[in-house]
Order: sequence, then structure tokens, then C-alpha cells
Amino acid sequence: MDARDPRPARRGLAWGISVLVVLGMLGVPAWAGAAVETFHRFEAIATANYAVDEQCSDGTTARQLVSVIGGHEEESESGVSKLDSDFLTVLIRGTDCAGNFVNDRGSGPADFVFSPSLQSAGVVGTITTRDGRSVAVDMIWEGTGETETTSNTTTFPGFTGRFKGKLRDAVATGTVVVNGETLVDGSTTNAEIETLEDNNISIP
Repeated sequence: MDARDPRPARRGLAWGISVLVVLGMLGVPAWAGAAVETFHRFEAIATANYAVDEQCSDGTTARQLVSVIGGHEEESESGVSKLDSDFLTVLIRGTDCAGNFVNDRGSGPADFVFSPSLQSAGVVGTITTRDGRSVAVDMIWEGTGETETTSNTTTFPGFTGRFKGKLRDAVATGTVVVNGETLVDGSTTNAEIETLEDNNISIP
């Protein structure tokens, strides 16, 4: 064989490359081939709290506390949407003029909008409470003051979780109509707009 024949050298080069590939595979962490799973959840929530006093025929006053919560929530797992909806929740607590204790709540689909800056939000919808009350809400929020931001990261082997929240005080204005009768009509400064966001990455 001609000493200048390059074939033996090429065979040796190919063998060397094969060894390097094997050694390289041995050096790859076990998790590199595992499927990475992601989870994302986002919530936007606007809350308004009212204290409503009703003048009773006997001269006494009955007070009811009314909370209106409008919001949007969405979830996805590894890029696949699992939830994307708006909602309205109403809580009514206190007493009526007959002396009856009231502790009622209801929740259901609604139309909710908000601005990412938390400058404004609004909800329109009608829900039925667990005690059978029909409650119609039409309310808007206007953000006031500075926005508070919270963030943290949690890590441990195979998992990284990142949380971010924003909160802003607000003035809420609107109406709450219960069984055709107006219970709330006006504004409250006991209100806020908030967003919450979770982004998690896990390796099985």
C-alpha cells in the first residue's frame, strides 16, 4: 500500500470523532433530555367595598356590607391554554330591617376590562347568589396614587418559580342592583386594582 494513501488516517480520524461523541454524551446532565414543563397563571382583580345603611320604619338603621370583585384569570401549561375568562363576585353581609342576618354571595361570568398600568378597570354583569338573589353590577375603577410592586423567585433542584404582583389604590363608582332594587349607587375609596402573575418552570 502506498504510504501516502490517506485512508488509514481517515479511519483513525473517524474513530477519534466517535470517541469524542461518546465522551460528550457521558458529560451531558441527565435532565438535558427531559421535557421541560412550564406553568403560567395571571389574574387581574378589581375590588370595591361599600357600607350601605338603610333607614328602617322603626327609626333604627340596618347596615349591610357589599363587596364587588371583578376580574380576569388565565392559565396555561407548556404553552397550552387551560383557562381564559372574566368573572364577577358579589358578597352581601349584615342585617336587614326585619332583623334578619344576611350572609350571601355569588359568582359568575361577566365582562371585565383593565389597563396594565392599573389606571382603570371596569366590570358589567349579572349573577345569582347562593340564596337566589339576582345581582346586576355596573362599576368602574380609577387608580390613585403609586403602584406597589412585589416580586420574588423560588428555586430548588428541577424547579424555578417566579411571582410578580402589582397593587394600586382606586376609587370605585357604580351600581349594584339586587332583585330589581338599587342597593349601591355611588363611589367608594375602599377599593383597589391588583394583578398577580406566576411563571413556573419544572424539569421532571
